[in-house]
Amino acid sequence: MGLTTITAGRIFKGQHLKQGYGEETMLSFDDFPYTGLAKTYNVDKQVPDSAGTATAMFCGVKTDYGAIGMDATRDPLNNATGKLTSILDWAQAAGKRTGLVTNTRITHATPASAYARSYHRDWECDTKVPSPSLGKYVDIARQLVENAPGNKLNVILGGGLSPMGASNKTETGRVKFEGPSEDVCQRGDNRNLAREWLQMEGTNRTRFFVQTREQLEKLDLKKTEHLLGLFRNNHITYKIAKEEEEPTLKEMTEAALNVLERGHKSNGYLLIVEGGRIDQAHHQNYARAAMYEVVEFDAAVEAALKLTNEEETLIIVTADHSHSVTLNGYPKRGADVLGFANKAKDPLVYETISYANGPGYWDHLANETRNVNESNIWIRLETLTQAERMSPTYRHMATIPVKDESHGGEDVVVFANGPGSSLVRGVFEQNYLAYIMSYAGCFGPAKDFDHTCIHKQAYRSASSRLQGFQFSILLLLSIFSLFRF
Repeated sequence: MGLTTITAGRIFKGQHLKQGYGEETMLSFDDFPYTGLAKTYNVDKQVPDSAGTATAMFCGVKTDYGAIGMDATRDPLNNATGKLTSILDWAQAAGKRTGLVTNTRITHATPASAYARSYHRDWECDTKVPSPSLGKYVDIARQLVENAPGNKLNVILGGGLSPMGASNKTETGRVKFEGPSEDVCQRGDNRNLAREWLQMEGTNRTRFFVQTREQLEKLDLKKTEHLLGLFRNNHITYKIAKEEEEPTLKEMTEAALNVLERGHKSNGYLLIVEGGRIDQAHHQNYARAAMYEVVEFDAAVEAALKLTNEEETLIIVTADHSHSVTLNGYPKRGADVLGFANKAKDPLVYETISYANGPGYWDHLANETRNVNESNIWIRLETLTQAERMSPTYRHMATIPVKDESHGGEDVVVFANGPGSSLVRGVFEQNYLAYIMSYAGCFGPAKDFDHTCIHKQAYRSASSRLQGFQFSILLLLSIFSLFRF
């Protein structure tokens, strides 16, 4: 969710909801009073991946491409080297309730970086851990169920039944979306980690595992202490082709907040929510799907705003990295942001949204069934039908042919609102975000930076005797997280 995606998503939201031309529309976080820019590079990469950037945000340390919750001293043969703690660890140590929501697999790179310590992001299942590392590392799915902070989470909602050994054998899908890098792994140890999670505390009427939207809706969330919801074998389906049994990101966010609210009057809570399918749509040059995902994420942010008090809640909205997507040309005001960008006199028709690289390159080549002319290998866009361009799997053009479009390396925008939001300004390293949350939330390594937390504690004690006191922080990325004090 880089700046181009935010701008295009804002226009699409307005046009999709028929709010004027589109350019003047506001996303739910556009008017936050403080903004800054986060530098996203990895220790070893100029343009980063989600594992290294999420580890920076959640653990407060820049690290290598592919590293999950580990710093650059990591060793594939020694899991004691390079381990980091995260904001989930810090919050749980302070007695706060915690949760994790995503519309990707729950074991995918971004959410995994908050609870797991793995040499490589691909080690989601036991079958993905290479033989030299077996016995040194356990897979990410096992860490979610067996190790803190994962096994202490009050809420876990997302996709990823397969890595957990709980695949839905009857699952269907109308549209095949996933690219080559998004194939889901299968467990080889025959363990059902979802069932093991459900049985962790024996018979417990406040611990629930759900697999459908209907099951989630039927729960009494105010009486739910621990909730695991996994709704697809792989990622939750893109909004543009959502299956009826799958909850939206907004619905999962609301459910998580309702569960976490049970204990907010004591030490509060922390919630991380990722709108991760924006990223995956871009990887396949699915510009239309990506725009729907921005609107989906925006709705989740708006829901969180409505369920919290801005005087008590620090909200941070950002992304882990950007993408190689552009908003270009000279389209007229109010023109379809997914439409054409060229001037009438230009020799070629081209689109407002295009990509520097990706599989969209091949989709726009002439072939034996669509040979425009012998001197032009490119399919002219005007030869494509409206139905073809409106398809959920239509790919916008890419300049360089690769199977998965790459990330972008520019800084990402950070938006902040509420108590402590003034800490977000200027240009800073991405790992600074973890310390903003630590300091503002009075947990973790930055809580003793000055006497602020001592004063907060004294105020809380006095206030609770009078009328009760609550305070929260919310971090939203193409991800978003919420802390409650």
